[in-house]
Amino acid sequence: MKLLSLFALGGLVMAADTIIPSKGTDLALTIYNNDRVFVHEIRHTKIPAGKQRLIYQNVPSSLITASVVPRFKGPSVTLYSQNYVYDLVNLQAMLKKSVGRTVSFYPNGKNQPLSKGVLLSAQNPVMVRQEKSGRILALEKPPQVVFPSVPPNMITRPSLIWNIETAEGGDLTVDLKYLGTGIRWKSDYVLDLNPKEKSMDLVGWITVDNRSGVSYPNARITCLAGEVHTAAAPRKNRVLYKAMAEAVAVPDVKEEAFSGYHIYKIPFRETIADKEQKQIRFLEKRAVGYESYGRAEVASFPRKGVQKLRFLNTLRFANTRANGMGIPLPAGIVRMYSTDSEGKTHFIGESRLGNIPADEPVTLTIGTLFDATGEKRTTKYVAREGYRNVVSTYTLNNRGKTPLTLKVEERIPTVGGTIRLKSSC
Repeated sequence: MKLLSLFALGGLVMAADTIIPSKGTDLALTIYNNDRVFVHEIRHTKIPAGKQRLIYQNVPSSLITASVVPRFKGPSVTLYSQNYVYDLVNLQAMLKKSVGRTVSFYPNGKNQPLSKGVLLSAQNPVMVRQEKSGRILALEKPPQVVFPSVPPNMITRPSLIWNIETAEGGDLTVDLKYLGTGIRWKSDYVLDLNPKEKSMDLVGWITVDNRSGVSYPNARITCLAGEVHTAAAPRKNRVLYKAMAEAVAVPDVKEEAFSGYHIYKIPFRETIADKEQKQIRFLEKRAVGYESYGRAEVASFPRKGVQKLRFLNTLRFANTRANGMGIPLPAGIVRMYSTDSEGKTHFIGESRLGNIPADEPVTLTIGTLFDATGEKRTTKYVAREGYRNVVSTYTLNNRGKTPLTLKVEERIPTVGGTIRLKSSC
């Protein structure tokens, strides 16, 4: 068993170091769909006068260093340099950093007296030159080393370190902005259909997935919908639901247009732990009208023969205020439930929704209609240069007892020219 004793753990910082407390911070997150987060955080500390290092701990290992913007309010601060340190404490790293330094060790097990020597090699076996005898010892067993301090530039968590100078001490406010990766959000929707009334209830969830390496406590959260251009090119975990009873008035998520995108502001603070998915309800609409029909797509015009038609079970509703909606809908998965003749609810399918602006119709594919069949038969085909005359006959069948609306969508292949359609329906 490896035994690692740290004498003077305070060796993590120098006498002139100031660790900025992370408690009591004001934290705001803007989360994007493309695995990116903008963090704006305010912390407070006290600093002495003179040259020193400010240590800002608990930043993500995925932090984009070139995006960091620190602002200092209080005593006048001269910022000389910034370091992003992520070489975290572990036994092998401690050994490598301690090569050439004096360490204490147990030559033959921890029950033997401690010896001192200079660490010559961190590889297995660890090589040590004993201080008293000058002999070089090979510690073949897992080394039991006692370090006098933590080597410079090693820390217990990723940190930003600023080398600063100030003429006077006092209360300092650190206003920090940066970009990171490892956290994203998406939308999830549930449609509960009432087929008799041709109405539905819609619930929308914001799902935040944090894989950034740090937790974000008590944060103000904004989610941005849209494709943000960047220069650079899901695991299942426990899910927490910010669920509210219907009897409790829940503050609505505020949506607004912003720089060509849409943002959704969560009206309450939330803690997003590392390696956690959190869901927050952002939308609830009731008694939204819809229509359903079977839809077959035809994209070819063969010279002869018969094409079988496959009808997709399609749901369509108007995203308008008059229909109880009229809001931008961010992209996500829509899961649909419906009730049978006895009032029991069943899952009937799911569909992927793109970004839908307000006042645009929403069309979702539920599945394939079981009882709807059809065929397209070519009865005439005349083709000359610059001209084509095609006559087709469609036969549509409903083998079930429930009336169906069936639609056929023709995709006519043409480049320029004029299309004339005739129908006998």
